Parts: sequence; C-alpha cells; structure tokens
Amino acid sequence: MRLKSATEKDFIIDSQHFTFRLRSLYFENEAMFYDICDYLPNAVHINNRHNLDYYYANNKMLNKGYEMEILYNVGAKYLTEISCPYLLKASLDRVKRYNQFNDSDAICFNPQQVSVNKEMTYIFSNKIILNDNKFFNLFNFADEMGVLGKLYQNILKPVHRNKEIWQQFQSLTKQEKKVLRLLANGKSNNDISDALYISKYTVHSHRKNINKKLDTSNLADLIKFAMALDIL
Repeated sequence: MRLKSATEKDFIIDSQHFTFRLRSLYFENEAMFYDICDYLPNAVHINNRHNLDYYYANNKMLNKGYEMEILYNVGAKYLTEISCPYLLKASLDRVKRYNQFNDSDAICFNPQQVSVNKEMTYIFSNKIILNDNKFFNLFNFADEMGVLGKLYQNILKPVHRNKEIWQQFQSLTKQEKKVLRLLANGKSNNDISDALYISKYTVHSHRKNINKKLDTSNLADLIKFAMALDIL
C-alpha cells in the first residue's frame, strides 16, 4: 500500500479495497486470514457490533503501545480513558449509524484520537461488517503514515486543539452546517439560496452567525472546519 506518495483519495480507496479483500479472505479461508493478519503492517482487530468488545487483535495492534493491549483485554469501555472525548462521541455516533444501515459491502471510514504510550495519536480505521455479530477493522496510525498522516493531523488539529473551539463548532445549527458544507464546496450565496430554498438575505445571516460562532473571519478558515467535519 502506498503511503508517502499517495494522495489522500488514493490512500482511502486503496485501504478500503484492501479491507474488503481481507474480509473476502476471511470468508474463503479463515485460518489463512489470521496467519496473514499477524504479518501485516496495518493494525487489525475484530470486535462485537453491539458492545464493541474485542474478539481478536493482530500483533501490530497489540505491540503498538500498552494502551492497545489493555484495550483488547478490558474492552471498549477503556476507550473513555484513552480517547479524545469529542472524537470518541463522533466515532460512536458514526458506528451506530453504520450498524443500523447494515450494508455488508459498505466501509465506514472512522478517524479517532487515542493515547498510545501516553501520547495522543490519530488513528484512521476502515470498518466492515463480518456477520450479524462482528466487525472487521483495519487501521493506520497517523505517526506511521508519513506526509499523509501529517496532512490529516494538520486538518484536525485546528478544530480539536481545545474544548472551547469544539464546543463552538457544535453550536452550529443543522441549517448552518448545511450552509458551511456548501460554502466549502465553492457554492455562492445565490447557489446556496437555490439549494436550500431560502433567501439570499437568510444565507447572508447564516454566514454571519457561522463566523461569529466559530470565531472566523474568512472563507479559508471556514473550509478548514468543513474539511474536519467531513472527515469526522
């Protein structure tokens, strides 16, 4: 898998395809699946779809840091002790929606931030359904992803550098978040007005409120927040 030279889109597509192929191997030859997983450069684990506790973790995950071994032994409840609480909530909400959607061929891309050897580290995982009770997860640690890992961290860091900014972000209304996404996609006030069936004056009012709540003053800053929202 390409890491340092790959674009963000290439990396996501490659890693998701690899996750899908490994899941296929699990169905075809479970013994070979486990043999291969212990030699992968990626961390992998299998966990419960309902309580998220762990059935299996490969050597890469268990050897990464003592927290990973505790997580495997104690279960998902340990996540509250080692995770960024705001990203953990977003992650759990995302997994809940994915579980309810129940598309066995869809992959859930799930960024998280956890303590690894007492240092907060971003993790980017792909989650896919194995069966009615289990998820298969393949993930990468940002500190091992070269240029791409730094890119993700730079995107996420401005939004999650402290509680106050995250709370400001969460203060946006549903309509304001729609406006923010459209702005980040290069839409003009007229485009947003047409898309959301609201007046241009209302769009202007939303933009003013968004800037006030996020303490931003230009479109570039708004785009950083929108990028993080799409990744979360």
